[in-house]
Amino acid sequence: MLPFAFFMTNRDIEKYINDLQKNEADFKNQSIPVSENPGKRKSNINLWRRILLLRFFILSAFDFIHLYFYVRFRKKILRDKKIVYTAKNFCTLVDGKLEDRVVKPIFTKNILFINQSKEFYINKINNQKVFNLGGTVKLLSSFIRNESKLMRIFRAYSIVNNTIIKLLPYKQEIYMLWFYDLNSLSLVFSSHRDNISLIEVQHGSIINYPPYVKPAPVLIADVFYVKNHATIDYLKTHLCLNHNSRYKLIPYPKGNRKHVPGLHIFYASTIEFKGLHPVLKDFLANNKWPELHLTVRLHPREKEKEPIFKEQLDQYKINYEFDNSKNWLEGNFIENLIVVSPWSSTIEDSYDNGFITIVIDPVGKQRYNHLIDNKHCFYTNNLNTQIKELFKHY
Repeated sequence: MLPFAFFMTNRDIEKYINDLQKNEADFKNQSIPVSENPGKRKSNINLWRRILLLRFFILSAFDFIHLYFYVRFRKKILRDKKIVYTAKNFCTLVDGKLEDRVVKPIFTKNILFINQSKEFYINKINNQKVFNLGGTVKLLSSFIRNESKLMRIFRAYSIVNNTIIKLLPYKQEIYMLWFYDLNSLSLVFSSHRDNISLIEVQHGSIINYPPYVKPAPVLIADVFYVKNHATIDYLKTHLCLNHNSRYKLIPYPKGNRKHVPGLHIFYASTIEFKGLHPVLKDFLANNKWPELHLTVRLHPREKEKEPIFKEQLDQYKINYEFDNSKNWLEGNFIENLIVVSPWSSTIEDSYDNGFITIVIDPVGKQRYNHLIDNKHCFYTNNLNTQIKELFKHY
């Protein structure tokens, strides 16, 4: 197979993108259903929201122009830069300021951040300027005709990104945090793909996650940074079966840990539930452990939902706290921690670092089936029973 997408028609690309998104959606729909009341939705956008949207378009347009001239006229400075496409969800809020949390274990200097989000404008990450392209993409997509909504956005990302990368004088390193969103796919299928060295940095679990299951028709990334050797083996036999990507490991942070008396549960949320997972709720409602201490770490896209979680947790007579550390592995000092999650990538991190890990959702069971060994990693829909069994053996 050819390494890039020159042999693929527009219809081929559209079909591939649609299949990726459909498979991911089908996978998530296997979760335990949670009833919710969506309430009434406003049909009209008020004046204030229109003003904010206009401001978003204007600021993004200035950023696009600024980036264009930066790439065109500051080539010597650009040569040493690593271009990182990111978004708010891949950052941590520290003292009111956003800090990158994904590429940090690999490098922290000489970064040019590009925010690809069509919803949020970011001024700074790591206290440095961010170039926001999402507003320009969103506006441009409204002028593209004779395409589906999905492909209008893809074409808009392609136009904006190609305008920039065709000016690159060197084989520039460009980092994406997941290949299967429309922005990253516009880079993968770019007509100027030869101008860049495309690198994916793992931000969640890859093994058994739908976008990575089937062999790709093109070279997705020149380099993959991943968390473990099992992920490398998986990529070689699945997504990258027909192409020769290179692989590098992301180092895990090291911390000093000790045994602390009591039952210490670390719950990592996912984004498919309105607050706590039903299995965890059932466990807390029937809790018989007097020395239970629960730590809750919210998924980045659930940070603003902390009041919902707090309201639910306050119904139970337990000691709990929220973990807002930059990295939960750095922030944890408890050796006998039990990590519980529906299907967060924290499951893989926990397993790799030797913690007892319990999966409590069918999606997680399918996704992490390769880890579930009933020795260090377990699946259950009855957390109380599972923990009782654990205490018999550990």
